[in-house]
Amino acid sequence: MVHDGCMLNAPKISLAALLVLFAGCGDDSATPGGGSPGGGGSSSSSPNTGGGGTTSDGGSGAGTNEGGAGGEGGSEPMGAGLPGGPSSDRLTVKPLGTVAGAEQGFWEYLPPSYGNGAKFPLLMFYHGIGENGDGSEGALNGVLNTGLPALLKNDEWPEAQPFVILSTQHPGGGCHSDGEISGFLSFAMASYDIDPARVYITGLSCGAIGGWGYLGNHTNEVVAAAVLIAGDGNGAFNQAGCSLGTVPIWALHGDADGVVNVNGSINPINNLNDCTDPAPVEAKLTLYPGVGHNSWDMTYDPEGPNDIYSWMLGYTNP
Repeated sequence: MVHDGCMLNAPKISLAALLVLFAGCGDDSATPGGGSPGGGGSSSSSPNTGGGGTTSDGGSGAGTNEGGAGGEGGSEPMGAGLPGGPSSDRLTVKPLGTVAGAEQGFWEYLPPSYGNGAKFPLLMFYHGIGENGDGSEGALNGVLNTGLPALLKNDEWPEAQPFVILSTQHPGGGCHSDGEISGFLSFAMASYDIDPARVYITGLSCGAIGGWGYLGNHTNEVVAAAVLIAGDGNGAFNQAGCSLGTVPIWALHGDADGVVNVNGSINPINNLNDCTDPAPVEAKLTLYPGVGHNSWDMTYDPEGPNDIYSWMLGYTNP
């Protein structure tokens, strides 16, 4: 078993950026995959690169421009893309039915420089059962209560982090299903400027359970690494066996969790680390002593004891 240490503990915009932001204004052809940076257009049927806080308006956040991964440039000059500034400026609500091809309502966060022709890493966030909803704009506000969306809303997300972050809302009861996770990943990769080698998933509680379930069926088909908090991966290991270890997994859990038993993280990680054919790429476990169900605040904290973001970016899926 790999067992980490336990811890308890409005910018100015340049002329070049303005030119990029307004280059697509008035272009009615912006659609997912269309690569229209900036925005401010009236279409709500495509992901938005224009930020705009919690509005559902905007141009296309997707693009087909080839480029480096997360800012690595090729031989051709790149545009400036989105400006920096508070993360909430680039956080946009996407209610169910407003984005062609998306079968769930979701929140979209785009990093600074998105739209510059580069490919960016994708980080999918899956919420807990308390944030389930019908994907309407009102229901989606609940997704902002915890985890990564709360950091983004409260401008506590570091501007230097390169991820496109998409936070879907699960409808009905239960946890995120394999089918909805798989389907939305396909939509996201087709609709945004995503580096297909750097696709990551993370979730808390019921969202982590859904993430484990997806990996049990798909292992490393798409995902380069996963961070799963207060979840239960026993079923995933039973489904995939040692093949589950072909995707790097970091499981984190409070050892006093009274909602999801800590063995839901301990057992699958121990089992993976006993595997030899194949041996796991990395199966990592962090237990927080004396911590109950909420082990995610300290985990997602960019200044917290565990740098899950650098860890994820350290893995690619060729």
